[in-house]
Amino acid sequence: MGALVGGLYASGRSANDIQNIATSGVFSGIFTLEEAYSDVGYRRRQDRRELPQALSLGLKGGVSLRNAVLTDAGLNGWLRDQFNAYNSEGIAFDELPIPFRCVATDLNTLEPVVFQGGSMPLAIRASISIPGIFPPVSYHGHYLVDGGIMDNLPTDVVKNDLHADVVIAVHLSTSALTESDINSIVAILSRTFSSGVARTERAGKQLADVVLEAATDKFSSTDYSKAAQLVQAGYQAAEQHRTELMRYHLNDSDWAAYLAARRSHMRSAPGTLRQVKTEGGSRGAQATVALDVEPLEGKPIDSREITKALRHVQGNGSYSASFETFSAAQPRTVDATAAQAPDSGILVRLTETRNGPPFLLLGADLTATTSNVTRSSIDFRLIHQDLGGFGSELRADVRVGFLTQLSTEYYRQLTLSGFFLQPHLGIIRQPVYMWADQKRMSERFEQQAGGGLDFGRAFSRNMQLAFEWRMQALRWHLTAGEDSSTNLSGTAQTGTLHFTYDSAVSGAVSPSGLRLDITAGALFHGVSSENAPLVQIRMSKTHTFREKNIIGFRSEVNTYFRRNVADPLRFTLGGPLRLAASSIDEYRGTDDFLVRTGYLRRIAALPLGLGQGLYVTVGYEAGEIWSPEHPAFLRQDGITGVVAATPLGVLTIATSIGDAGRRKVFFTLGRLF
Repeated sequence: MGALVGGLYASGRSANDIQNIATSGVFSGIFTLEEAYSDVGYRRRQDRRELPQALSLGLKGGVSLRNAVLTDAGLNGWLRDQFNAYNSEGIAFDELPIPFRCVATDLNTLEPVVFQGGSMPLAIRASISIPGIFPPVSYHGHYLVDGGIMDNLPTDVVKNDLHADVVIAVHLSTSALTESDINSIVAILSRTFSSGVARTERAGKQLADVVLEAATDKFSSTDYSKAAQLVQAGYQAAEQHRTELMRYHLNDSDWAAYLAARRSHMRSAPGTLRQVKTEGGSRGAQATVALDVEPLEGKPIDSREITKALRHVQGNGSYSASFETFSAAQPRTVDATAAQAPDSGILVRLTETRNGPPFLLLGADLTATTSNVTRSSIDFRLIHQDLGGFGSELRADVRVGFLTQLSTEYYRQLTLSGFFLQPHLGIIRQPVYMWADQKRMSERFEQQAGGGLDFGRAFSRNMQLAFEWRMQALRWHLTAGEDSSTNLSGTAQTGTLHFTYDSAVSGAVSPSGLRLDITAGALFHGVSSENAPLVQIRMSKTHTFREKNIIGFRSEVNTYFRRNVADPLRFTLGGPLRLAASSIDEYRGTDDFLVRTGYLRRIAALPLGLGQGLYVTVGYEAGEIWSPEHPAFLRQDGITGVVAATPLGVLTIATSIGDAGRRKVFFTLGRLF
């Protein structure tokens, strides 16, 4: 982090400014396993909701995982925001308020790279790129990682490149090896990496006039929440060398003159956006950039707004986007004096995702309840973005286990404004258990096979409207036991208008936001069924208060307006978070509603970047269902349990007690039902 702290100070930030950044908690939001849910496109949000437990494998050039544990999208945006005035190739680091250097390691040549100028966000991003944690930085055909591997205490650069008269070095002490470290593969790998770094640090200390040893051995490399304590450790280290440091003390007048000289070298913020250039990417991707950035032209260059505008081109996962500013009035040169005219152009660089598309999402889903049937499946989803043009894609699903499902769809983007056409085919085969008063009466075989066509428009990452037509061939046969339902084979068609809105901030346990899903249309030509109007409404809303507390409300309505529609086209209630005290799909009917309210209290946060945490939860559910054979009846229950939001999906262990003598203990892994 030396490059980040040094870069902030060298560009004109005060020590108080940097301390405020360090203690703000910002790093818990930018050091993450995946891009923020709110930043990805509509279809990638679908993936997050439907397969939150999935591991992503790239299939370009063979099967591979990505090249880093953490994603860097949030970090890159944050660096551009912090160095908004210094995000240009035309900057000489000697012309900053304080001359600056930072070091990276070149993976191509296995040599250190010392940045003397250029974009500060790029230079700092390369210098802090811990191997395996952050992706390497592409730089003029080379790939760069953390400079600490080669030169973690670069006093030689200060002496030989900046020609400093006095070198003050700050060294962070590390903890001693323990017996528990020997038992951990992660600890051994970390210790081995540190051994090479320690050798460069010893060489760096020898060239320093003053070495401040900060007592950081009691902290780990992920203790960003303890920033205030770490800052204090730094002050204590300086205090121990008060006598040596006071030699360089300036009187008030000299200090004021020095600050004035620093301010005179501060680079002016970028000016009004007059020109946009794009490098890399397909024509469609470049056209998308042009369309999304166009509203910002004629306005002051704001790194946050440009980063937001570029989320669209990055949202489907096939490209990453970065940008730098430049002076549209003159060629870019390595000259960044304060007298230079403010930059008025941006250069957007599009880089293809290295290991895909296509991508394969692989996950497992498990639901188990007492006095019921355990359901488990292995889920595969193949995604091939930009097949047939930017924004278009092929998506195919395979699920095996308790059920068998095969489906495929081709999403064809028709216009840059979001109109699309989507044909799809699929088949699902599964056992269905019929219940009466908590007793399993029979087992049926259900098969639905068919396809359809959707036409609509994705208005944004949050909202989509589509007309959907489907035709299905149905089979519904008794395989064991007895029940009142009849065997049938035939077809059914539906035509609906489908609206979705999603402002949630997470695909699973969302601390805040609204999800709304409304389908309205008709069922017609259904086997053994009346033609019937069809309405389905699903709504969920969550709100966080006092940081650790989430209150959620969910409601669901499904209705054929009391028309006589046969199984398997009916709706169901029962199972985890759908009347959890009842058996899975225990109730079947043509009209139902469900309401659920819950409270989650976070009792532990998972390690930085590994998820949202561990929660205890209590909730209340009420649902009513009607069918032509049975009058409407109401079921209610209460839930208490533990929910863990993890990189492997959502794990829930809970118990539910309801009316009519119903009670269940249930466990789920994968989706949050």
